[in-house]
Amino acid sequence: MEQMKSPWDYMGPAETAILGDIVLDPQEQARWGRAILFGTLPYMWREKASVIREMIYDKLALKPGDKVLIIGECVAVCGFDSDMQGRMNGEGHIDIVDITDVARRSYIDGIIGRGGQLATWQWTYTKDTPDNHYDAVAVLQSIQHTDDWHESARELTRVLKPNGSIVLAEIMLGPNILTATSADVHIEAWMDKIFSRMGWAIEKIPYYSLEQLHDAFAGVVENEHSCYWKGIEIFWGKKPA
Repeated sequence: MEQMKSPWDYMGPAETAILGDIVLDPQEQARWGRAILFGTLPYMWREKASVIREMIYDKLALKPGDKVLIIGECVAVCGFDSDMQGRMNGEGHIDIVDITDVARRSYIDGIIGRGGQLATWQWTYTKDTPDNHYDAVAVLQSIQHTDDWHESARELTRVLKPNGSIVLAEIMLGPNILTATSADVHIEAWMDKIFSRMGWAIEKIPYYSLEQLHDAFAGVVENEHSCYWKGIEIFWGKKPA
């Protein structure tokens, strides 16, 4: 059976006449595909999803003097930390765990977590943090990278003060984008072009559904809610008083 070709395989003289022979180099094709995928989060969060960003801060219920933990990708360039300091009138303390480099390298190196998903690993970031330490915990654009949410849910609520808030938010590359991609041949071809040289298939990107998060946090938070908006999934709750 003949192997399906990539959209890159159909680049020819008409394209090189405009773009140069470099467009035929598989390494360059991989680099450009990654350039499209990487570095887009700040644009989406700052330019396209500002209403959701503000909703996240509302759900965290930040106040001056709070101690906050952020685990996320592109934390500073997305402005998550500076926005939160603004909500606390500059009178708060934020601990940041930025997993951007580890996440990207895990994709490229094919790291498989304990649950069998690509680019996932055990989170031990708070193992030395005392109980009831933070007033709020935010997991922003990193939901898919822990390999056991039942374990992580209990660890993150352990370090959260009673009545403290936790919010998880992700611009997802999950089932919804796969459905949207397959619905239009233009989008399908563009996605094939991006991922055919990426080193991993879009279907291999790890995903945790809102239903799975509700299950993982059952019994350790109360008043839990979730919502979906244009490819963004948000979960929030409070640690019982």
